[in-house]
Amino acid sequence: MSEAEGDSKASEPESAAATGESSTQEKSAEKQAEQMEYFRRLFSRTLNLSQEREAEEETPRPQQVLDEVTVEGIAKYIRDGKCRNIIVLTGAGISTSAGIPDFRSPGTGLYDNLQKYNLPNPQAIFEIGFFKDNPEPFFALAKELYPGKFKPTWCHYFIKLLSDKHLLLRNFTQNIDTLERVAGVSAGAMIEAHGTFYTAHCLGECRKEFTQEWVKEKVFNDEIPRCPDCDGVVKPDIVFFGEAMPAKFFPSVLADFPRCDLLIVMGTSLQVQPFASLVDRVPETCPRLLINREKCGQVDPIMRMLGFGGGMEFDSENNYRDVAWLGDCDDGCKALAELLGWKEELEELVHREHARIEAQIEEDKKTAAKRVPAGGQAAAAAEGCSEGAASPDGSRQESAAATADSSEKVAPTSEKSKEEKPDVPQADVTQTPGSDGVETKISGEKDDQETSEKGSSNL
Repeated sequence: MSEAEGDSKASEPESAAATGESSTQEKSAEKQAEQMEYFRRLFSRTLNLSQEREAEEETPRPQQVLDEVTVEGIAKYIRDGKCRNIIVLTGAGISTSAGIPDFRSPGTGLYDNLQKYNLPNPQAIFEIGFFKDNPEPFFALAKELYPGKFKPTWCHYFIKLLSDKHLLLRNFTQNIDTLERVAGVSAGAMIEAHGTFYTAHCLGECRKEFTQEWVKEKVFNDEIPRCPDCDGVVKPDIVFFGEAMPAKFFPSVLADFPRCDLLIVMGTSLQVQPFASLVDRVPETCPRLLINREKCGQVDPIMRMLGFGGGMEFDSENNYRDVAWLGDCDDGCKALAELLGWKEELEELVHREHARIEAQIEEDKKTAAKRVPAGGQAAAAAEGCSEGAASPDGSRQESAAATADSSEKVAPTSEKSKEEKPDVPQADVTQTPGSDGVETKISGEKDDQETSEKGSSNL
């Protein structure tokens, strides 16, 4: 037997072993795939998703309405008049440039800076159960963040511009800072999904409604706002974890989202439910633009494998509608405005409105100075009474006149003006790990509140 034949015969066992190992790996992979498919079908059957999943697999990809899936494609889509019902979803990221911290940015977010309140966990300050037992930490924080000293950002005025151009169907906001109202967005064009500081209610037996000014006066006097009738704690109408969403939230979702032809998401990590799931409420052909510092709200591949859909698909080869602009939200709005040919209009709006707000602050200061008796000015200044809203550094930006006026208007709303709140599903606000979103707000106009009621009646 030749040496070559010997080597060939010697290699046969090795080759057979390699073939056997490869076959074993293939069988293992097939088995894993079968197991994954089994569990997918199990979950689908258990949750009655099997038919929907099969239908999804048979349905071709929806029509792509964008010429290109880019920010430029979104801008052309708007310029060409192909969308007239834009919904904007906003979170805390659109207010950070105004000086309001978000919840979860490392080092600067609220949750990283609440140690001084000795909380069991950072989120406890916004949990309704904890608040009822211990309201002091929330009102201490509220004093720092209370509406009245922040100016709207470029993002807020971009939303106002969409409204002025009759392109805004609705702004669903997680924020409670009321900066949309200050920017001039009508209350009827907004859904304050997590509530607002604009009104407050007694948590006691009477459930009376109180004005923002009445609560604010108590908070800045370091008092816990309590109802004069039943001694219940008076809480601003912001939605805490464990509370129901505002009454008009769900009817508005059902009415608005089927009509949406462009969804713009700004300044949120889309982690707090049910707000986060709103991205899936728009029609399948509706383009979705995210303006944020990082991508969020994306499809979880494991959940998709198990038969659960939902989420945005920026990086998928099948992406036909999802666009992400990453960076500061104000810069994103400026970039989109420039592509739309609205740059100068947006700049003029921001500068004019900021100048108006600053002039009003100065006028309030002058009015306050005239109303404070001459002998009491020094004492008032020493006590910080000449201006109402405290900054974190101790400065004040609202006039004592506002406080004086509020003492006359501060009374709870009359029995005739009160309305019983309709029942809505309980515990609709939930939180998932790593959720984002802070918020605080300023006062709006009273006729805006009436507009809101009229607007909601049409939904």
